[in-house]
Amino acid sequence: MPLDEKQLSDDLIDLVGMENVILDDKKLHEYGLDLFGNKHTPLMVVKPSASVHFKRLNFILRRYKVDSITPRGKGLDVNLGAFSEDLVIDLTLLNKKIKINEQKSLVTAQAGMTYKNLQNFLEEKGFRLPMEPILNGTLGGFIASGGYGYGSYRYGTIINSLRSTNLLLSNGQTIQTGTLTVPAYCSGYNLNSLVCGSEGYFGIITEATFEIIPTPENSLNILLSIKNDGKLFQRLIELTKLSTIYNISLYKAILNNHSDSIELLIRLEGSQKVMEKENSLIENIEGVNLSHTSEANKLWESRIIDQSQIPAASLILEALIPINQISNYFRFLDGIDSPHSFGIFINAGTILLYAFLSKNLSDSRKSEIVIEFLKKTDEIQARPPTLGNNIKKFVEKSYSNLKLLKQIKPIFDETNRLKSRKLKF
Repeated sequence: MPLDEKQLSDDLIDLVGMENVILDDKKLHEYGLDLFGNKHTPLMVVKPSASVHFKRLNFILRRYKVDSITPRGKGLDVNLGAFSEDLVIDLTLLNKKIKINEQKSLVTAQAGMTYKNLQNFLEEKGFRLPMEPILNGTLGGFIASGGYGYGSYRYGTIINSLRSTNLLLSNGQTIQTGTLTVPAYCSGYNLNSLVCGSEGYFGIITEATFEIIPTPENSLNILLSIKNDGKLFQRLIELTKLSTIYNISLYKAILNNHSDSIELLIRLEGSQKVMEKENSLIENIEGVNLSHTSEANKLWESRIIDQSQIPAASLILEALIPINQISNYFRFLDGIDSPHSFGIFINAGTILLYAFLSKNLSDSRKSEIVIEFLKKTDEIQARPPTLGNNIKKFVEKSYSNLKLLKQIKPIFDETNRLKSRKLKF
């Protein structure tokens, strides 16, 4: 029996209001762009604004036998849109509830809240999250996409500070993936690691609880240029030995045989005395030049990128790259249509790199670049930042993460409705 779209949309409008159900094809198309420029048009978009909507919403979707659902935050991962006939659940209106426990250093917020809004709230209380996203997306999207960002160098990924999520399963049940009574580093019941980087394949994150830390009393931002010669990586190794490093970002990111230098933004946090000592150590490293402090402070203040600031691009390549392979990787990027690039050091041996490619590429050229990119990442032992893997699953059916994903998914998504079309070949 064919789906009665009119009756479905009427029931959704009764639930969340006409303004929170999108039916217009032009607006729907914005939700349906994918990696290869395929122009999918989702069935419709519904925007719940309260947790109480989900029980009724699930009943409606099961009643009409909607067989593929795509959860969405701010849509910053432009590589993956919804497929045609998917019903999109846009969580951006689920952004009002915040609860802080200062004694236990915990904060709970709804998944549609943006990082900046949560951070502004925490700063008023003298706290912050241990690490920050590069893009100002939603908290749910940050968790689902793997949670790497500023501060990962010291504090790891979002999984290290995530205590629990409320995960809505496709059968209507909500489970808690962690516990608030046991610290994250202790053994015991914990499904948080499965949710982080899962890209919405197992359930819809509606709420999350994070550990928070006090705002640092002392910090120092340093913008420096490192000479690109045979000693480049020895200099990088010297920098990573500093004890007060909170973050290292790569800004001048095209590195090849013709590049004179690379540019890094480093943030130190800790004892004022130790920071001053380590700043002096940086100044004395051969081949390193420091810029004026005001330039570094300006870059740090604008570190979190809003959607409007993303370079015009229809394709974003992202990968975790071994630091000793940076030159090889950028030589590859330098030959593919002049990308804009940006990177965050995850630890002393790994950097998360983004390459924003021109939106003027033809579909055939996009496919060529993706295939070249996959070959290069295999060659230099790079890896994707998420379990679902926003590139390889489209072009390589034997990819091991995809096999694992297909085995785990039915345990949580027993009706196989969450992003189901993305796992069909």
